[in-house]
Amino acid sequence: MLHKLTTAKIRGLPFGKHNDGGGLWLHKRPDGGGQWFLRVTIHGRRREMGLGSTADVSLKLARERAKEWRALA
Repeated sequence: MLHKLTTAKIRGLPFGKHNDGGGLWLHKRPDGGGQWFLRVTIHGRRREMGLGSTADVSLKLARERAKEWRALA
């Protein structure tokens, strides 16, 4: 299932890793910051690729970047 997160839901999430679906994850830190990353499997090995900080990359942009990189993987 894709698009599990919303902008409003992200604000209220506790720190930790949260799945948006399709390999897109949000890692919220205890200090309030966070990063977007994409998990993909390449040649049978799981890889994680950073997509940017939540301060610089919106949920919409993170989803677009994830879609582009999934197509290449």
